[in-house]
Amino acid sequence: MIFKDIAWLDSASIEAIEQQLPETVSRRPLTRALRRSALMVSAHRLNHLNKLDVLAADMAVINLEDGVAPQEKPRARALAALFTAHAREAKTELIVRVNPLGDGGEEDIRLINRAVPDAIRIPKVRTAREVEQACRLVDPAIRIHLSVETGEALKHLVDLRVEERVDTVYLGILDLCADLGLPQSVVTPGNPTASHLLSRFLLDALTAGFHPVSFVHQEYRDLEIFEQWCLLERSMGFSSKGCISPGQVELANRVFAPRPEESARAIAIVRCFEEEAKKGNTGFVHEQYGFIDEPVYRGALALLAATDHEIVSGTKCDAMLNISPETRNMDQGT
Repeated sequence: MIFKDIAWLDSASIEAIEQQLPETVSRRPLTRALRRSALMVSAHRLNHLNKLDVLAADMAVINLEDGVAPQEKPRARALAALFTAHAREAKTELIVRVNPLGDGGEEDIRLINRAVPDAIRIPKVRTAREVEQACRLVDPAIRIHLSVETGEALKHLVDLRVEERVDTVYLGILDLCADLGLPQSVVTPGNPTASHLLSRFLLDALTAGFHPVSFVHQEYRDLEIFEQWCLLERSMGFSSKGCISPGQVELANRVFAPRPEESARAIAIVRCFEEEAKKGNTGFVHEQYGFIDEPVYRGALALLAATDHEIVSGTKCDAMLNISPETRNMDQGT
């Protein structure tokens, strides 16, 4: 828990809460490379905020927008800043989802900048100009995430990466359906329209260099359908899922966890490619993994980076692949 005692916050004024913000915030380096689950955390729920440092989710999205009543937003803003600033030992990536620009978002950003979260998430964006405005408002040390919730944003997704730090996008599929005039009933696993929206979002996001996070399934008690969505999205190429409950986090972490055989394949490709590259050969056929060239090598590196594997060679790599020293020596002709 971040604070041993949070009872005083029940009656504390907004000014008193903001006075507890530290002058400087020393952020811990993130040690977790996986981004399987993005848990929504209500910014006005003290018990939820106080658990930011013990969450199982890879990402925590502290939500100032949906679910917070208008009259509660100023206080929620102060609480989000307070708990984020003091969550120095949190192993979870901390993201604050502010209100839309022009509807309280500017005020949110000014205060949240002082808490130095890992990222600030901007909702309801439509154009690159709005993203550029967010870049001017958000402290340069803080990354920027975007919610894709409109047809215009989806249409121009590749244009929204106006800076390198604008690096992650979240699909708001229910808002997107409403904006497109589609019934929410299309949002069922296997529905062709839903599959097309997911595919379009995924491919355009990856083309632009974004990390894509799939939508939140609102029926948090229906874990069976949630798992169906996770399995479908993993098969499509997603690696991250929005969540609103610990049960969803547990499932997302399991479904999107790296599989040992995938890591073993990537390690073998990295080692073989680097050995061949020393000989000037950057395209060759491997007897087990087929044709390997630079794009295949880069894909293997990306997988290992995403799964927090150290890129290694020699005996440590052999141990991960369960290769004996004798076999390795035979392979090298020694």
